[in-house]
Amino acid sequence: MDDALILGDYDFNVPSDKKSKKSFDPKQLLLPIKKAEKRLMFLQYQTWQRLVANKLIAAPVSFKSNERILEVATGAGFWMLDFAVTVPKSVTLHGIDRSSRHFPKQHPENVSFSTCAATALPFSWQDYFDFVHQRFLSLSLTLYEWKAAVAEIHRVLKPGAWVQIGEVYPAFPSGEYGSKQKALFYAMSQSRGLDLDIPLHLSEHLSSIGFVNVSVEENVGECGSEHGSHGKGNKGRMLAVTKSMKSEVIRAGGFGIVNSKKEFDELVKGLEREYDQGESRIRFFTCIAQKPLPVERP
Repeated sequence: MDDALILGDYDFNVPSDKKSKKSFDPKQLLLPIKKAEKRLMFLQYQTWQRLVANKLIAAPVSFKSNERILEVATGAGFWMLDFAVTVPKSVTLHGIDRSSRHFPKQHPENVSFSTCAATALPFSWQDYFDFVHQRFLSLSLTLYEWKAAVAEIHRVLKPGAWVQIGEVYPAFPSGEYGSKQKALFYAMSQSRGLDLDIPLHLSEHLSSIGFVNVSVEENVGECGSEHGSHGKGNKGRMLAVTKSMKSEVIRAGGFGIVNSKKEFDELVKGLEREYDQGESRIRFFTCIAQKPLPVERP
């Protein structure tokens, strides 16, 4: 479950005149990408962007010369590279990640990258950034670490500046096998110290850290063959994530949910049917929030 939950199904044969002007041509972008993991990160990004109508910023902000933007857990920097063409060249965009292995080798002069833990940003960044963007960290950090990362975002934002955080919640079909799948996801998350419900409580979490004007927008991706190619793709992604859990589930003794490899395989087959028979949705949450201005004392 650490791997990309939403892998995407971007159509690389879309004519160039049909592509968004704000997006890169994937044929050009993927030429230097040799590792499948990085390609899947790009597809994940495209899937999210499609569901939010290619909107890069949900917060009520505009950027002026010499302002600074930070992306936490930037990965390969796809969001920053897309967003860089929409702001003045004097606006700087900086992405941090725990590893540099996916950082792009070529990027605009106002885009930069460095390795850094999301839970321990540089002390010198206090009240430094005009906007911070973060996505897909709830399946990589414990709840304590995730809250620590958001607290760090609060620290490095300028007073009055905004943060935008995106998280995703899996799709579980209604039925016997969907119930078992959900139980396995929660059991495995708990065994790793993760909290699968972080996306469902973004507003509460950010408010508790000190943000104000918090709001959450939800977009959904339908699963199942009756929803066309996107529905089939979302179903396939949820099945792929479930299958990837098999070895760990068996090593853990099945968490009291499945007792053998055969039972796990039967679970996957049952899910294939249930995704097509009932309604299930992958839920995407975008939360925006503002760091409050200091209170003026009389």
